Amino acid sequence: MQLGTVQNSKNRTVTGQTNHCPVRAAKTHQDYWKGKLKRRTYLSRDGARVEIPEWQVRMFHRGREAWFNLDTPNQTTAAIKARDIYVSLVSAGWDATLEKYKPAPIVREKVCTVGEFLAEVAKRSALKPKTLRLYAGKLRKIVADLAKVEAGMKQKDRRRKYDYAHGGNAAWRTKVDGKPLSILTPDTVNAWRNAYVAKADTDPVARKSAERSAASNIRSARALFTEDVVRLLKLNLPPNPFLGVKLKDPGPQRYHSDINPEWLFACATRELRTDRPQVFLALFLCLWAGLRRKEADLLTWEQVDFAEGRIHIRRTAHFEPKTEESQRMIDLAPSAMNLLREFRQGSDGAFVLAGEDPRPDSTYDYYRCDNTWRFLVDWLREKGVRHQKAIHMLRKESGSLIAANYGIEAARQHLGHRDIRTTSAHYVEKRKRVEITLPTDGGQLASIAG
Repeated sequence: MQLGTVQNSKNRTVTGQTNHCPVRAAKTHQDYWKGKLKRRTYLSRDGARVEIPEWQVRMFHRGREAWFNLDTPNQTTAAIKARDIYVSLVSAGWDATLEKYKPAPIVREKVCTVGEFLAEVAKRSALKPKTLRLYAGKLRKIVADLAKVEAGMKQKDRRRKYDYAHGGNAAWRTKVDGKPLSILTPDTVNAWRNAYVAKADTDPVARKSAERSAASNIRSARALFTEDVVRLLKLNLPPNPFLGVKLKDPGPQRYHSDINPEWLFACATRELRTDRPQVFLALFLCLWAGLRRKEADLLTWEQVDFAEGRIHIRRTAHFEPKTEESQRMIDLAPSAMNLLREFRQGSDGAFVLAGEDPRPDSTYDYYRCDNTWRFLVDWLREKGVRHQKAIHMLRKESGSLIAANYGIEAARQHLGHRDIRTTSAHYVEKRKRVEITLPTDGGQLASIAG
């Protein structure tokens, strides 16, 4: 419709009167297309007719026709877009218009699954098998929680994932490995961490433990997505899901001793040396020499220098040190060497501890002397050792004794740490009292004891 004016018949002037003259809008005007818009419908699975909320328009040009989705429920906006499509058809033709306003759907290449990703990492990266196994376990833990793999399962069924002998773990891994790797994004990883910590509620001790566990899982899983690893892979990977995930530093988990090492060794001498000599020897190597369990488990007599009174921790055919700094010389007192000589005289094997054959190619924590270590853990529990890693506690006690007598640097060397901060923060218990004494009678400062 168009507004018109009326001329005065007497003076030929234009009056303010108007009349309504029906004038059809041109196709290049948006008003033309308002009457051409349609809301199409479809039948749902239950047979109900459902209307699509966005406007659509059907175009005819040069013998061809096509429907265009205008992507908006607003009539005015839809009419403008319909006008633009028509102008494009006239000026650029069908091919260019379809490419611009009705492009073919983008077929997204399928993102690999968790299992495919881990298999590719194992095939192409330089990660050690044992390291990869550790990182993969942490990655699967995060994915399993995000995918709710264990949702609705009873506690008994959840524990089956630890059943390595009868297929429980393999079945759990199959479920997790089938999930798309795209389930991991910075947002979902952050959400997982927050939910993991929230399970500890308000208990400060439990929350701190949860923060450390969450950080450990994320750090290990993140190591699989470093540039050195990813650039070698031949898979369609999502963007790095750990990019931008900031870990809250939970702070060092300082060691607090709950046992007297002198008393513990005296108990071991009295109760184990005769009846359980191998258990006693294992405790001796970890407490007196400060060895890691793996170092003691694979220690050979060739590494014991009786002339110099030392134990050499080094790379052997059966043993790979944790780090280069783990290769070290450990000085032992004459009494300790005499004790080792007694065991050497009764041994006919290459290893200090009697046990099974070594398995250097094992991807899990295999110990030759597994029965010995298990018995030692039980014995330590009976003596009041509450630490989760009871045998590792012996190594920390060893480092604490060295630090108290020779200083923190000597303790670092004794334990084979790369960074002295690790020794100070995690392995050494304060032994000596450091206090000041102030006079109670108003006199001068009496003493400072160290």
